[in-house]
Amino acid sequence: MRLRRPPKQLLDTQTHAETVELLSRYAEWDMRYLHFDELSRRIRDADERLAVWSALKFKRQSSAQHFVIASQEVSCNFTAKINAAISLVDRMTFARNGEPTDEDAASYLMSQLIMEEAISSSQLEGAATTSRVAMELLAVGREPRNEDESMIMGNWRLMQHIAAMGEGPLTRADILHMHHIACSGINDEKYRPGEVRSNNDVFVAGRDGEIIHQPPDYAALNGMLDALCAEVEFLEQQGTHPLLVACILHFAIGYIHPFNDGNGRTARGLFYHHLIRRGYHAFRYISISKLLKAAAVKYGMSYLYSETDELDLTYFVQFQCEVVMRAVHAFTEQITTLHQERARLVHWVEENMSLAKGELDIMAIALHAPGSLLSAAGVKARLGIADNTARSRLKNLADQGLLRPIKEGKGTVYQAPVSLWKLKEWLKKR
Repeated sequence: MRLRRPPKQLLDTQTHAETVELLSRYAEWDMRYLHFDELSRRIRDADERLAVWSALKFKRQSSAQHFVIASQEVSCNFTAKINAAISLVDRMTFARNGEPTDEDAASYLMSQLIMEEAISSSQLEGAATTSRVAMELLAVGREPRNEDESMIMGNWRLMQHIAAMGEGPLTRADILHMHHIACSGINDEKYRPGEVRSNNDVFVAGRDGEIIHQPPDYAALNGMLDALCAEVEFLEQQGTHPLLVACILHFAIGYIHPFNDGNGRTARGLFYHHLIRRGYHAFRYISISKLLKAAAVKYGMSYLYSETDELDLTYFVQFQCEVVMRAVHAFTEQITTLHQERARLVHWVEENMSLAKGELDIMAIALHAPGSLLSAAGVKARLGIADNTARSRLKNLADQGLLRPIKEGKGTVYQAPVSLWKLKEWLKKR
């Protein structure tokens, strides 16, 4: 079914009183910020539909804020959902608010949360590797075996790079370097890592294949990326909230489409980079791609709705803000659950198991991050012990049912119990 585009001409014969009455009657649709395509499925009468759409558009145009992307003026309205997301992000993720404690940040769990974003971002773009295999790939640090695993490793490198970047202004060189880190070594002929595209053989398609957007000419891309970086700096100086700027960056890379491939992962990387750079450090551990993957159709439609309605970015920004709120809540709940389950596991092991000092040291690491994957190399580095000692102690703990061995290539990783219930299940099987 074709996407219904908004009419080019609005109804200009409505009185102020008629407009107010329509906005009052359809207040819920106004609050939800429905696109004309969604409105068309709710109002069959063409005249009424045009009247309602005109009233909504007049209101939106009068309150919108305006920006520039790729020499095009774009707009955005601060809806109730966007404002709620801004408030939540400020309260739960800025500076030390919501950021894991130093003790938690040093645990394997935090690495796994960063892994989750790298894996989900790759799966969102087509990587077929399962999450379990991908986790083991990153935990062990082995070489990727195929293109899908190379995508995951590239995104993992990108997230690590973003966390280590400084606080200086964003530059075109930064964007190109991020793309190079994420895409090199996968299929260099296909991706052209760190290079803008050299042709115009790209377009954005709608639901039945119709062309919605033809990205800008390749000859203008470098200038557009420079202008985008300048716009970000201008918005920062104007006091625009970092969450909104991060969403604009995310949309802009999709709109400009500067690379042959890998635009999506670069766009999401820039989203993270901007928030972390502006002090929202908890986003080093919060995965939006996992939720975007679960709502891939809505993710795509949020782009298309903005594309087809005079570059009104509200559709895209509001969808991103809804995802961010769910991701932040999931993260805080995960940390709370971690602390509770860790306390139960530690208490039970101390009360019911007799372990040697070296084994207790490893179990302290395992129980600190329920469900984490331990390798001999990781335990060796963490505890400063010999490689053979690490392997022997991990095997002993697995033999006792306290860890679960998982074959990975020629080696083995060991999974910590994710909960006390799971630990007891392992012990029963043993």
